[in-house]
Amino acid sequence: MAKYIIEQEQQIPVYAEADVLVVGAGPAGYCAAVAAARSGAKTILMERYGYLGGMATGGYVLLFDCLDDGKGSVVIKGLVEETLDRLEKLDGLIGPEKEIWGSSEMKDILKWRQWCGTGGEDKIVRNSPVVDPELLKCVANDMCLESGVQLLLHAWFSKAYMEGDTVKGAIFESKSGRQAVLAKVTIDATGDGDVFATAGENFTEGHLPLGLIFRVGNVDTDAAEAYLADTKNSDKIVEELKKAGGLTGGYSFGDLPHGFFVRSSISNIVWFNNTTKGSAINVDDLIRVEIDTRKAMLRTVDYFKENVPGFEKAVIVDTAPQIGTRSSRMVEGEHTITRAELNACCSYEDTVVVVQPPYHKFEPEHELKQIPYRCFVPKKVENLLVAGRCISGDFGAIEMLRVIPTVMLMGQACGVAAAMAVQGDVAPRKVDVKALQDALRGQNVYLP
Repeated sequence: MAKYIIEQEQQIPVYAEADVLVVGAGPAGYCAAVAAARSGAKTILMERYGYLGGMATGGYVLLFDCLDDGKGSVVIKGLVEETLDRLEKLDGLIGPEKEIWGSSEMKDILKWRQWCGTGGEDKIVRNSPVVDPELLKCVANDMCLESGVQLLLHAWFSKAYMEGDTVKGAIFESKSGRQAVLAKVTIDATGDGDVFATAGENFTEGHLPLGLIFRVGNVDTDAAEAYLADTKNSDKIVEELKKAGGLTGGYSFGDLPHGFFVRSSISNIVWFNNTTKGSAINVDDLIRVEIDTRKAMLRTVDYFKENVPGFEKAVIVDTAPQIGTRSSRMVEGEHTITRAELNACCSYEDTVVVVQPPYHKFEPEHELKQIPYRCFVPKKVENLLVAGRCISGDFGAIEMLRVIPTVMLMGQACGVAAAMAVQGDVAPRKVDVKALQDALRGQNVYLP
């Protein structure tokens, strides 16, 4: 029989008040905060860690997947494009040259697949840069602070503060104790839907594998890639690593190119993706991943040093500060987008995000994928918007839409919508979507 304790009632001090509160400062969250602040809303960005960027920085998911339409034209613009422009000025990314976006030349594909630059299908080169996580933290800071966002770091979200079915802000824990932020509109950008779950909104769950990415330096990447290009060598390594209890690849339609690692923006550093069964909202699973993956990491790197040319002098640089999470809760919204809709390239009158992410059986002639505003609006809870991999969709849709550039566009749309709701004194579900679309176009977001 489970044991319970009763918490005493307590007065919770109000830390701050805002027009818009964004909970979670991952790719969706910091873009939501920047968009809201630039739209004239007093904005607070709450984050449990001491940095911004979430999976793109602390999770070491360094790939900005598929910014193009598959034909060589960029469709992922807005704050994504601004982020990458700023990173490029800092030498903080590497990606295929514009001239070969959409190229089906085998020499181009073989080169850029080493950075996961072929959309997982190895049919054409996609515009998919790999970024430096530390410089991305700096860029995200600058974008927020220059826009007037108040950063609330080291603040662990606890629960939504509710009045009936209306979210009025959030309660958080920090080294300063238990405090609250009050807001007119809140955006749940936690990835796991922590805000809407504690607000009482209905949701479904879908669980892709967890992972703990680690980086390895002092690698002769050309020598390693030449050896692994022989599938006999790759197959042998997979079998021997399994027997040794090592790690054999990441989640990217199965395994990453060659099944092992991806090149980074630094010439002699690679990152190892990996997968472990578990739930991102189960603390026991999270503990197990931290412990087991580090044990397997040591076995993997030792094996590579002994058996793979180019890794003779390899050293472990670091493990990601955050566990890689790919899916968990998905809100029940006004519209639940499905994988079938995405495959059919459905269009909507309230489309606010247009993308062409990586997916199975992608072909360059396929039409773009659209996401309607209703997917970000919970069905019953008021004054709340949802951005990121926890939007309203079925499991197949979220698997396709969870990539970093896509969720950044979701955040930008929700940030602008939240500011419009505050300024118009209406609920987010009542925002004029045509005006929202016009505002996004004015921010260089591509919409049909």
